[in-house]
Amino acid sequence: MLRASLREISAALKEGQVSPVELCQRCLSAIKATKFLNAYITVAEDTALKQAEESQKRYMKGQQLGDLDGIPVAVKDNFSTAGIETTCASKMLKGYIPPYNATVVQKLLDHGAVLIGKTNLDEFAMGSGSTDGIFGPVRNPWSYSRQYREKCAQNSHEESEDYHWLITGGSSGGSAAAVSSFTCFAALGSDTGGSTRNPAAHCGVVGLKPTYGLVSRYGLIPLVNSMDVPGLLTRSVDDAALVLGALAGHDSSDSTTVQDPFKPFKLPSLVDASKLCIGIPKVTLVTS
Repeated sequence: MLRASLREISAALKEGQVSPVELCQRCLSAIKATKFLNAYITVAEDTALKQAEESQKRYMKGQQLGDLDGIPVAVKDNFSTAGIETTCASKMLKGYIPPYNATVVQKLLDHGAVLIGKTNLDEFAMGSGSTDGIFGPVRNPWSYSRQYREKCAQNSHEESEDYHWLITGGSSGGSAAAVSSFTCFAALGSDTGGSTRNPAAHCGVVGLKPTYGLVSRYGLIPLVNSMDVPGLLTRSVDDAALVLGALAGHDSSDSTTVQDPFKPFKLPSLVDASKLCIGIPKVTLVTS
């Protein structure tokens, strides 16, 4: 169930195969089982369960808010979240609780998404490994064998200090690890010079930096204001298109956002795979 795509889990919710509350509980359990990855700074358990309960009521009435309703998502901890601590992985902001939501966060909530937690990052998003925040480094889910993960889930094994784990890339490494380890179905990152795409490549997920101005930056604590863009981390390109459709558009709080209306993003279907051309780079080793 947790490995489903956004569209698959949305269909399961609509068909009653799983409830928003049950789905939220499964993701919370997965977060606890993968705590050693250090992907999350804050797990908003009470808030998430309350949002899931509200979503469940909407489904019972047939009044769901869209394809994201009831689906757990994570948010990088440099986006403002009302009532939830926002630290940017820095001592400077530890204890700071914003009074408002970043526009992208609010749009996710308006579509019924369940905010399950805030993810780890390089301090103030300045880095490319998610290793230098005050909460410690994020560990790549691909570093660990299935048997190792199962032992950690049973709380019967503590990680050895000399275990050679892999980095997640950064600075959105927590969001990438959260999606890759199946603790949420999509996550927000931020991208200045690769901070969404880099960890996506490290963790085997899809990372998208939207065109500047397509998605509002309001409420994103900046690294380089003229270059920062909210980024998306998902498990497939189709999932990224679905989330982008919910987030894109003009925002009166961000004068750089697009003014023209846009149509929902839909990927073209590939009817004949035999016409698909795949290029494989050739590696040539040069020795002196």
